[in-house]
Amino acid sequence: MPPIGVYIHFPFCKRKCHYCDFYSITNLKEIPDYINYLLKEIELRCQTLAEQSKIETNKIDTIFIGGGTPSLINPRYIEKIIATIDKYFDITSNAEITLECNPAASDAKHFPDYAALGINRISIGVQSFLDDELRFLQRLHSASEAIATIEAARKYFNNLSIDLIFGLPEQTFDNINKSLSQAIALDLPHISCYALIYEEGTPLFEDLLAGKVRPIADEESADYYLQISDFLRLRGYEHYEISNFARSGFRCRHNIKYWTCSDTLAFGASSVGMIAGSRYKNVSNVAKYFAFLGKGLRPEEYSEKLSSEERLTERVYLSLRYLGLKFEDFAAEFGVDLLAILCNEIEVLVASDFATFENKTLKLTPKGYYICDEITLRLLKKLEKANVQNIR
Repeated sequence: MPPIGVYIHFPFCKRKCHYCDFYSITNLKEIPDYINYLLKEIELRCQTLAEQSKIETNKIDTIFIGGGTPSLINPRYIEKIIATIDKYFDITSNAEITLECNPAASDAKHFPDYAALGINRISIGVQSFLDDELRFLQRLHSASEAIATIEAARKYFNNLSIDLIFGLPEQTFDNINKSLSQAIALDLPHISCYALIYEEGTPLFEDLLAGKVRPIADEESADYYLQISDFLRLRGYEHYEISNFARSGFRCRHNIKYWTCSDTLAFGASSVGMIAGSRYKNVSNVAKYFAFLGKGLRPEEYSEKLSSEERLTERVYLSLRYLGLKFEDFAAEFGVDLLAILCNEIEVLVASDFATFENKTLKLTPKGYYICDEITLRLLKKLEKANVQNIR
């Protein structure tokens, strides 16, 4: 049984970005109470899992502390979180332990403490190295602060990642190129590039409805995406997932657990975990989170056992957005000859340069990555028409 991963959600920010739809709040006074209840959840959930014998291994090899802005957590609280996890599990000596940070001096001052606690990977929400774009995104930092934070992190961590956003209104590839070139100059081993999405319920979406912003055309966004992929691949980065690029040895091991449907424990408001084929989601409300745990209850919004059909669907989708759909592994797991069912679709995808097919593995090209959802839907509809029976 492979080691499992752990995700910790910390839903606090100094200010919520107008494009973000992740659950977060700005009442920082609640942080001490949140940490106390978070520790209670770790204790409660781990005790319950042990009693029910749902986990076949006690080893953990990835921990990801995300948010929100987890770097707002005092290092002594992070020490308590890791110690509580270690109380129930064996955190392997080579575990990848990631902390998300923002580009700010307040974050950088804690880098020595984070390193001393065993954190060995820092993910920094840069989004852009251009001040005009940062102002549009309503980020609290400047480009120079982002560079300074990365340089400060470099003194303590060699495993660094940044997020960049493309597809802003009126953005040109020249602007994108400037941010990418700055990332290359900083010798960053991992870069995530996400298209700006106008998520319903966000202030940015309201601006869209009011005509205050005009999104770029889909064709232009696709062109930018392919240029980003070409730019980074030519400079030694592997395009190993839809939005992720890494130098050799620096793929995000924790996120790979999601893309390979591996077990992950999740703690904190709005977090989602998967254990032994069952998925659970915690409530996306800090007050409700406190109330559940105050009564000694797991703070779940729902918990469900995935059916064979649901597991198959997720395996197809997640495999395609990662390193490819391996048909022999798929047959061993589900008892389904996917290759026989999808042979015509595979020929079309390969002929259209949306995918490659080698060693019985269907892997999307960057062009295919961009329309991964559309391709997945097409393949799943073909499976549905085939009326596959007796899925394991």
